[in-house]
Amino acid sequence: MSKNSRNRYLIAGLLALLTANTAHAQDVGTRASGMAGAFVAVADDATAVYWNPAGVATGSIVSVVLDAGRFKLGLSNPQGLEPQEDTSAILALSATAIGLAYYRLGTYGKGAAEPAVTGPQSREEVRRRVHALTTNTVGVSLVQSLSEHIVVGATPKVMRGAGRFAADVDVGVMAWANRFRFGLVARNLTTPTFAKGGPGESADEIELQREVRIGGAWGSGWTGISRVIVSLDGDVIARSAPGGDRKDVAAGVETWWKGRRLGLRSGVRRSTIGDARAALAAGVSAGLKPGMLLEAHVVRGHGDERSWSVGARLSY
Repeated sequence: MSKNSRNRYLIAGLLALLTANTAHAQDVGTRASGMAGAFVAVADDATAVYWNPAGVATGSIVSVVLDAGRFKLGLSNPQGLEPQEDTSAILALSATAIGLAYYRLGTYGKGAAEPAVTGPQSREEVRRRVHALTTNTVGVSLVQSLSEHIVVGATPKVMRGAGRFAADVDVGVMAWANRFRFGLVARNLTTPTFAKGGPGESADEIELQREVRIGGAWGSGWTGISRVIVSLDGDVIARSAPGGDRKDVAAGVETWWKGRRLGLRSGVRRSTIGDARAALAAGVSAGLKPGMLLEAHVVRGHGDERSWSVGARLSY
């Protein structure tokens, strides 16, 4: 079998996995969050372990990211779900062809389907409830070049949520041509399940369904250091959320000034189905010295949705 044929089979195998969906309560990483999550085709620092495993091979030789923050959701939904407020965090390291990360993420999952009731069909009547869940994840990213301009990567990971552990895997693809980059990521390929319910309560199985996202980005200086990056991401399929299914599109921009001592970024995201539920994001980076940055972001969105984080990033 030729190398081109093997590459086609590998890509076809990845695409065959792209079914179902899930939803996140907030994005991972201060830099990506400041661009409203338009980061799948950027993913050039250690947070690529989450955003796109293939990006581990396209950034700095060594990258270290440490971020922590808080998120709050103002939920307008027919299920009476209480607004969720919790902490988020990521500690990630990447070096050439391998990445390692721990991150804490707020997410949504679907409970078991209950018997339907009579009347027009709706989310409530089929009783397929959506649950908020905070997970703690440790993942290791490994990458493989398919050609001079295409890299694939995978992140086997162990997740803990609601007191239960589960193993899972994410996969990603990154391709580039001149100053353009294109990315694809598929997460939660094994659709892990967790039990929600305290002592003496009946446990409700929560399934984290698969998520598929694609993105494109333009950088003024790729494959080196870009003074300006413009990115666009979109969900391939709809995702479940308490306020109804959503299919997000996000756009972000990042600019650097004063010899890369000052970075500014912003972004917007909204759903293309159902209510728009738009959110605006902004972020800043301040360089202590070359390769060492302090960063922060803030997001304000639909209802009382909000998040913020601060962190540090090192790259060599």
